[in-house]
Amino acid sequence: MITKSKRQTIPRVIMIPRKTFFWGVSAVPGGHKKDESIPLLHILRDYLKVGDKEREITRILNNGQILVDGRKIKQRRYAAGFMDIISIPATKKQYRVLYDKRGKLRPFEESESSSQIKLKKVKGKYTTKGGKTQLLLHDGQNFITSDESIKPGDVIAVHVPDKKIESIIKLQPGTKAFLTGGSHVGTQAVIKNIEISKSSGSNLIHMEEGFSTISDYVFPISGGKFSYQVPEKTGVD
Repeated sequence: MITKSKRQTIPRVIMIPRKTFFWGVSAVPGGHKKDESIPLLHILRDYLKVGDKEREITRILNNGQILVDGRKIKQRRYAAGFMDIISIPATKKQYRVLYDKRGKLRPFEESESSSQIKLKKVKGKYTTKGGKTQLLLHDGQNFITSDESIKPGDVIAVHVPDKKIESIIKLQPGTKAFLTGGSHVGTQAVIKNIEISKSSGSNLIHMEEGFSTISDYVFPISGGKFSYQVPEKTGVD
């Protein structure tokens, strides 16, 4: 099984120096797609400078010193993606993986209070045999709820690691959103109106800032009683 990749073949969302390391690791299959995630090795070694050697990062992970969404992760190839929360208890630092304005995934420094909330976009919705609602989330996880008002495109703010829903952010006019793709990736805008597609394609979202994008790229972050403040300082030197 191939576990390493040449630096030139690593997904474009990963930003590490091309001439520093010839080899990089391949992410293990998980909740996030390969081209929408970063292996933990690269986050810890190349972004956060927790260690400068793969062996050193492996040791740190094996010792249970790294948490992702409140859980100890020991796999250096673990695929961390958009909105994942990486915590390093030894340094009392927390980071959230977000897109920058170049479309690259980066760890952004997060406050301790905000790091307890994970935002998850609803990609699909199904009804189980017991009559409850099962949500398919953007990070590949499933969530069972009795709240039938949640729809695809909405975001649930979940407390980690106990996965308790703190709030629901609706995909609707007036909601502030973070853009995860397109020419405005990495920026924030407010939804003005939603143009429903008459075909199988994505809905078109018109923003108050004067541009439009497809619903796939719109990730609600603030609406109703809940407001998430996107951090500005990255963990990249």
